[in-house]
Amino acid sequence: MSIEKIIAEAIENNPLKLKEAFEEEMNARIRTALEEKYKDMTTVSEEVEEEAEAIVEGEESDEEEDEGDDEEVAAEMKKMHKDGADKAEVLKAMKEKYGCSGSKAEGLYASNCGG
Repeated sequence: MSIEKIIAEAIENNPLKLKEAFEEEMNARIRTALEEKYKDMTTVSEEVEEEAEAIVEGEESDEEEDEGDDEEVAAEMKKMHKDGADKAEVLKAMKEKYGCSGSKAEGLYASNCGG
């Protein structure tokens, strides 16, 4: 049913058919809106699943990269320590070059440079 039918029934002053036409139009609009919302929700669910999978895969590869970065940072820390740099200089250099700071840098320094 359509708006035209609602208007026609209103013009003919037929309240029962007007009510029926209005209810049919509203039901059709609600059904359409619900179908669109369902499609949006299922699309979003699929996108969320894909993003979650990408994040999980990305986290695994980030962890592997972090381990490689840690080894590189540790090697450079050892070299600087061996060349006579003190702890503060080493940590500052690692923060500037690799962005490695805080407890992670402290831990790498302690495990690779003896304190």
